[in-house]
Amino acid sequence: MDESNFPRTLRPIILRAVSEAQRRGDSAVEAEHLLLALADDSDREPAATFAAVGLDHAGIIRALRAERVASLEAAGVTPVPEDRLVSAARITRPRWGASARQAMVAASRMRTGPERRRRMAEKDLAIALLDLQLGTVPRALELAGIDRTALVAALSG
Repeated sequence: MDESNFPRTLRPIILRAVSEAQRRGDSAVEAEHLLLALADDSDREPAATFAAVGLDHAGIIRALRAERVASLEAAGVTPVPEDRLVSAARITRPRWGASARQAMVAASRMRTGPERRRRMAEKDLAIALLDLQLGTVPRALELAGIDRTALVAALSG
């Protein structure tokens, strides 16, 4: 996926998601990076709606950590303390992961008509991320006690 093909309204979010993945030392931009980028965009509605239910940037990080611990424990692996997991930021550009691609495709399909791609907005992406059924984001939000249906309704209304 090439960032230049994204709607202009989403480019700042996409660039923040790429930076988030690099900062975290991840090899791919995934749905959680997009979610973190949306939460960081305090000038847009998704960030305020997320923050109202405790999903500011720090809240999402906490939910992602809880998901990581729960997933490792489910596999019978003792989680390593956070301070031992510090990694250097990636220098190379991360690739696009499956969950990020899935969310972007779903967001682009929310609007119809010839201007669909140009009109895709942050709210569409936020709703697409909340609608994901599999992966880190839905597991993290469930562990955090987030009512995704209510959050989608708040963003849609």
